[in-house]
Amino acid sequence: MKSISLIKKLVEQELKELDGGIMDPNMVPFVPHREPAADPPPQSREATKEDELYTLALTAREATEELVKALDDPIYDTAYENAFKATQALRKALNALIGVGADPTPAQRVVAPPTDEQPGGQVSHGFLPGTYSGDNV
Repeated sequence: MKSISLIKKLVEQELKELDGGIMDPNMVPFVPHREPAADPPPQSREATKEDELYTLALTAREATEELVKALDDPIYDTAYENAFKATQALRKALNALIGVGADPTPAQRVVAPPTDEQPGGQVSHGFLPGTYSGDNV
């Protein structure tokens, strides 16, 4: 019983030293109010030829996407199909330009990376081989 009262007395003594507790403004000198930014500020750099080509390909991709929207009518099926294939080809062109050194801004990254560069690296079909438990007759 004596040890409990001793512990209680020590806790009360420590609380008195803290004054207002952990959120007391007087306790701030050891804890900064703000943390510095985790990432350093972006360094501005000269646009390379690859960056300019990426911007041109991005403009073409956006134009073909508008064309696909405009051709969304059954009488334009062939034109729609070809415009859609053009957007796919431009997606591959954008990824290829990144592969040779283009460094687009985050806002310019409008296409997914190739599947071999994505987490997992392969397309999942929703089941594991050998896990089907259908009727075995």
